[in-house]
Amino acid sequence: MMKPNYVFAILLLVSSCSLNAQIRYGFKTGLSFAHFNGPSETNDAGASLETWKNVTGFHIGATFSYHFTDNYSVRAELLYSKKGAKYTFDGQSYRVFRYETGSTLSSGTSRYLININNSYIDIPLLGVARWGDFELSAGGYVSFLVGSIGDGSLRYSGKTAPPQEFQIKDKNTGKDQLVFNLNYNYRKDKPGEGDNAGKVIAELGTRDVELPNTLGAYFDYTEDKGNLFNGLDYGLTGGVAYYLSRSLYAGVRIQYGMADITRNAADLSKVSVNADGSGIYRNDKDKNFAVQVTVGFGF
Repeated sequence: MMKPNYVFAILLLVSSCSLNAQIRYGFKTGLSFAHFNGPSETNDAGASLETWKNVTGFHIGATFSYHFTDNYSVRAELLYSKKGAKYTFDGQSYRVFRYETGSTLSSGTSRYLININNSYIDIPLLGVARWGDFELSAGGYVSFLVGSIGDGSLRYSGKTAPPQEFQIKDKNTGKDQLVFNLNYNYRKDKPGEGDNAGKVIAELGTRDVELPNTLGAYFDYTEDKGNLFNGLDYGLTGGVAYYLSRSLYAGVRIQYGMADITRNAADLSKVSVNADGSGIYRNDKDKNFAVQVTVGFGF
């Protein structure tokens, strides 16, 4: 008679083989078309000043599926994913010009153009149903922010606050507009930080103020408010795929964020400022939205 420990070892081996047969691994990559959803700042007349358009990124990573039957399974994924938005602000605004002996408040119009690129580790968990060559999936995801940068430009025109109301000029060009480059690292930049390799000299009537021609993410902040973007995102996801062969497939998926991706304590208004020149921080919710187009392979 076979000893009990041998019987147990055989049963364990059979169970392990059965489990391995049910678990399948894969690889996927593709493009992501992402933007933010959220309320816009408005001017005194109530007109919207902000827009968020799609930015093109990519995603890449591994998939792990556990099959209950040939038609139904659950799938977990581990992806590196680039999201963000092409951000525009255009209209009523202000700038505070700070110098060693004080500051000068001004009002006017700003035009910000910023390409925001946020990098995440995405972990989707989905229920999957397959009929023939078609597959439907739905579930949720959680994402961890690992990088956050932006680049673009700022153009500002305005006058100093009453009673002087001097037209602000760029002393180097003589134009009634200040032009800056924007080079943001939202996770590393410090308050008041900019690249001093080049200078913009703002002529404020009888006073000249030197400014860096490239501004950091928190140049207009007087104190450290932490990162603008939250480290955690989560939401719902679902999509459809078509199998080109037994293992190769192409698909499309939507990610609908449910978390506020910006921190209210660090979300500085571009429209208005307190009378003493201190910033006003926005209490609103901005959410990720992405469409992912994928090619994948399962083993």
